[in-house]
Amino acid sequence: MSTENILEIIDVSKSFPGVKALDNIRFSCKKGEIHALIGENGAGKSTLLKIISGMYRPDSGKIIYKGKEVQFHSPAEAKDQGIAMVYQELSILPELTVAQNVYLNEEEKVLDKGKFHLPLIREGKLRKAVSELAAQYGIEVDPYALAKDIPVAKQQMIEILKAMVHDPDLLILDEPTSSLDREEVDKLFEIIRNLQNRGITIIFISHRLEEIFQFAERVTVFKDGKYVGTENTADIDEEKLIRMMVGRDLKDIFPPKVGQSKGETVFKVENINYFRKVRDVSFEIRYGEIVSIAGLQGQGQDELLRVIAGINRESSGSIYIGGKKVDNSSPAKAIKSGIAYAPEDRKVQGLCLFLSIRENIAMASLKDRLKGIFIDEKKEEHVVHENIKTLSIKTPTAEQLSGNLSGGNQQKVVIGKSLAIRPKVLIFNEPTRGIDVEAKQEIYQLLRRLAAEGIAVLMYSSDMLEVIGLSDRVLPMYEGRITAELTGDDINEETIMRAAVGMVKEGA
Repeated sequence: MSTENILEIIDVSKSFPGVKALDNIRFSCKKGEIHALIGENGAGKSTLLKIISGMYRPDSGKIIYKGKEVQFHSPAEAKDQGIAMVYQELSILPELTVAQNVYLNEEEKVLDKGKFHLPLIREGKLRKAVSELAAQYGIEVDPYALAKDIPVAKQQMIEILKAMVHDPDLLILDEPTSSLDREEVDKLFEIIRNLQNRGITIIFISHRLEEIFQFAERVTVFKDGKYVGTENTADIDEEKLIRMMVGRDLKDIFPPKVGQSKGETVFKVENINYFRKVRDVSFEIRYGEIVSIAGLQGQGQDELLRVIAGINRESSGSIYIGGKKVDNSSPAKAIKSGIAYAPEDRKVQGLCLFLSIRENIAMASLKDRLKGIFIDEKKEEHVVHENIKTLSIKTPTAEQLSGNLSGGNQQKVVIGKSLAIRPKVLIFNEPTRGIDVEAKQEIYQLLRRLAAEGIAVLMYSSDMLEVIGLSDRVLPMYEGRITAELTGDDINEETIMRAAVGMVKEGA
């Protein structure tokens, strides 16, 4: 790898109404390296990347690219100079084919300029070009498929191919793994390594610390719009990185555990089956415990949580709350029984982004405030503001649109919606996906407090650090079955992963 800087940011500042997003930021990236950019929500990471990619213009400071000072007035200008960015929010058009998406507004790179092409010939040329481009960079996609029919991981590959159309020297990825499972993350970074081997420089944002140590050669930390420092990942550990981000040690991020509780059983499932995805699963949660379902993606964890929440209905088995069997044969009946479910994708499954915080929090518990056909507005206002205060949701008003909130505050609204039904069981699927360390800590403290109040807390997380740091008991799943019950010192990465692939030690 060359030590030459392909990019230097010198004393760049950027303000928006009421907010100084960047304050004399410094940043540099070496040619051909993979460089991670991290920090809490609001640290200024995305703002800087949007300045580099031409979406925003800085208020002051210099951008030095390939040894020359540059000013980009649009993303198109940046692309012309070899800078491409893949945004966190995918811009795939679902009704178009993969080939049409990749070369959207760029057909002249494939078709003869000014020449009319019959639709079939046009599509054929696009598909051939995509196949060749994908092969060149080691990316597997079907150019014939409609975008709406392929999973999110493949859609991410389409976005990368769209960037590769411009043959960039610098590729910027904003949270590329936020909605991918571990296997998909490994595949994505295999592709990123391939791009690096072809001389392309990569800058990426991630909230997953393990990815930074696994894939990045250097990492830069921002906090509150300011530059904190840059380190070689080989020279630091998670403890130091978290101290740079939030000013606290890793051990201070997670609240104290209760260990294996000897209290009463507050929640119990017996012999849950769901087709071949969930096989004869039984477990219980005792007073004060946080219990995690763990394992590699696709081993039945999602299906199990959805069965308990009443979403997957064609199932068998029994569920007990406080020793009494409950009816969870539909989401409405599960909610009535006291079971609240916070899904993994807050933007698609957990929230209505175009509705206010108030409307989202009040949604699941609406029946509790109905007087005939009218809503008790005073009661609703009390419930909503109580949750905003309890969860420390940062907003000037309850009427703020949920789509305008940060990821951490959106997740708190999802939790507030669940708490509004006064649950006895809280189920979290990826409770902190895509949010920063500061917001994570607040949610960890909340989950521990809820467990201490007697609410059964059950979660699934693909973040191993989260599972180890938060759980009193861990139940790894493999091929639809729970393969172990881990407590105390057995809650570590090696033991969890052995059970997650069916390799359970004798006596475990």
